[in-house]
Amino acid sequence: MNERQPAGLKIILNDYWAFLSLMFCIIAPALYLYDALIAENPSQGFRWIAIGMFLLAFLVLAARFISIISLYNSGIETKAIINEIGFFRDRGYIKYIYSLDNKKYASRIAVMKNKSSTKYQIGDEVDVIVSRENPKKSLIKELFS
Repeated sequence: MNERQPAGLKIILNDYWAFLSLMFCIIAPALYLYDALIAENPSQGFRWIAIGMFLLAFLVLAARFISIISLYNSGIETKAIINEIGFFRDRGYIKYIYSLDNKKYASRIAVMKNKSSTKYQIGDEVDVIVSRENPKKSLIKELFS
């Protein structure tokens, strides 16, 4: 596997928005099947709501995958220092500061609470991938590869 390529499973397990989108891709068809097959009084318009919910979630999931993969393929790698971490129930965020072209940037990433994301501490140095076009857009490399 190419070191610069993110793993699909790690994207889903660590990125909050990808995980949430995948859950809606699973929940929408399950709700539709329940309504169509098990419910005593099936709703007439629910099919379109479930289809719309599925399509929207699938588009967000695809956009998130494309965004992360394209950032890995065209981004610049640099070092960052974690300056804030917060978790609530199953989700959280990691804020970090990095320098690029003698300018300092602060960024934040929404993550799922798991073993990969909770190992970080304030003050840790991490590798980040930064967009060439928009230096404010970045990801922690280790979370996805």
